[in-house]
Amino acid sequence: MHEKQSWIEEKSSQMAENAAARREFRVAPGSALPLLGREYPVLPGERVAFDGKSFFLPNGDFETLKPKIIRLYQSIALKVISERMNDYVRQTGLTPSGMRIGSANTRWGSCSGKNRLSFSWKLVLAPPEQVDYVIVHELAHTREHNHSPRFWKLVSQVLPDYQLRQKKLKAVARELQKQDWD
Repeated sequence: MHEKQSWIEEKSSQMAENAAARREFRVAPGSALPLLGREYPVLPGERVAFDGKSFFLPNGDFETLKPKIIRLYQSIALKVISERMNDYVRQTGLTPSGMRIGSANTRWGSCSGKNRLSFSWKLVLAPPEQVDYVIVHELAHTREHNHSPRFWKLVSQVLPDYQLRQKKLKAVARELQKQDWD
């Protein structure tokens, strides 16, 4: 029982720290925003934009700008994930019936019973290796709608190091719990 009490206290403390970090989370000129595992400077600009080197934000408070920043990330995610997914479709022959970018908070991606893939825009905050892992994972679901040994064999044929990528993705998820994108 004591072991569980210690675990509960540790998790409660972590949740409280994450909640405090989310309350303090702000993005403004002078800060940085993540994209594909890198940090890019945020500079003053006329509108919310990204030029490949920097993000630009107009004056305004974060809560007002947040929906526009998210829309920018969604458009970047659509382009990046589509391109990377098409590479893996060619490589594997696994073809989804469609793809969309959403705002899921609890999962990086999903595959419907009709093989339509959905990805959270937040996936582009992760490094490319983790983005690729989620894409391959969801593409594998177009053949195996489960997590059976056959499913994991499909994933490992494309990404032999998928377990390391999966572990690193969990670390990204822990970091995102400190950011207020909801």
